[in-house]
Parts: sequence; C-alpha cells; structure tokens
Amino acid sequence: MIPLLAVAGAALAPVAATSAAPPPKPTGPQAVTLKPSAATITFSQTVTSKASVKGAKAGVGVTLQRRPSTSQTWSDVETKTTDNKGDASFTTRPRVNTLYRALARTTPEQTSAEALVQVAPLVGFRVSDSTPRAGQRVRFAGTVRPRHNGRRVSIQRRTSTGAWTTVRRATLRAATTTYSKYAVRVRVRSTGTYRVRLAAHADHAEGLSRERVLTTS
Repeated sequence: MIPLLAVAGAALAPVAATSAAPPPKPTGPQAVTLKPSAATITFSQTVTSKASVKGAKAGVGVTLQRRPSTSQTWSDVETKTTDNKGDASFTTRPRVNTLYRALARTTPEQTSAEALVQVAPLVGFRVSDSTPRAGQRVRFAGTVRPRHNGRRVSIQRRTSTGAWTTVRRATLRAATTTYSKYAVRVRVRSTGTYRVRLAAHADHAEGLSRERVLTTS
C-alpha cells in the first residue's frame, strides 16, 4: 500500500519545464530610408529622392510624402513599386523648403526618417555698365523667383580678405505674378566683385546671384 503522503508529494512535484521554441526571426523588409539627390537646390530645379526598402524584393509599394517646412500637414506625392533591389526613385520640383519621407506599404507599414530639401530663390543680376569710370553711379537690377515683394536684397562687394560687405539695399517690388524685381544705383569707386543676396527666411534658403566684376577706368 502506497502511503498517502507519498501520493500527495507526487501530485505536488513540479512538472519538468520544456524548452520554449525561439521566436521566429523577422522576415521581409526591416527599414526604409529616403535620400534626396541634393540638400539645397535653386528655385525651378528638380530633386530626385531615392527610397530604399531593406530586404524588399520587386513590387513593394512606396509612397513619397511631403510637407512644406512651415506646415505640419503631410500629403502624398506619388506611389511607385520597388525594383529588384528594393529601391524606388521620385523626381519633384519643390517651390519652398520641403520635408520628404517615404512610406513603405509593408506589413506593418514603415516610414523613413524625414529629409529636408531647401530651396534657394533664383536671383538675377545685371548692371548698366561693367567698365564704369571711377566714382560713376551704376544701375544694379534684376529679378527674384519666386516673388518676394516687400523683402530687401543686399548689394554686396567682396573685400580684400574675401569677405562680403553690403554697400546698398533694394526693396523687391512686383513684376509679375511669379517673380519680383529690384533696381538701385551704386557708386563704384574702384574695380571690384559684386553680388546680390536675399537672406534666408522661413520658407526659403539664402539666395545668391552670380558674381560680376566691375572694372573701373
């Protein structure tokens, strides 16, 4: 006859633990990245943004999204499918500083980090005389795209140390519905290199014209 205490002890004896199966390794895409072809472009230029979905094969849907730097609202630009390397490219023409991100239609969906593309205004610059007499007043004029009516541009001259110093300022005025214009006269006392600058602001990067050499006689 088996003692009652022995039976109770057997009932309370711990069951040997079985080793748990390791969790399955994740399969498929693990990350999505987005890389624009340039961090800063000039107004009217295009930028190509390459989205890469790690581990993906051809046919994964990727949506490019954007928002202006002054807004918190995202909008879809275009959806493409990845190639056999897991990549998809998008070409856009931003008008203002713009943040982009890529949304991969994986399971679950994955979103890339944000990438900022800054847009520098296109600043035109011409002079009425590139070989003035010393002390002559020369007309500096040009246009700025997109329009920035009411803002001021700086007429700058390069110093002997290579730095730029502002010699005059001009207010941008309406030219058309798409661009502004400026004009100002500057007394040129000696040969020098000049440019026109529009300072960076909330929705655009710094805009710089080409440089022009004025040679006095």
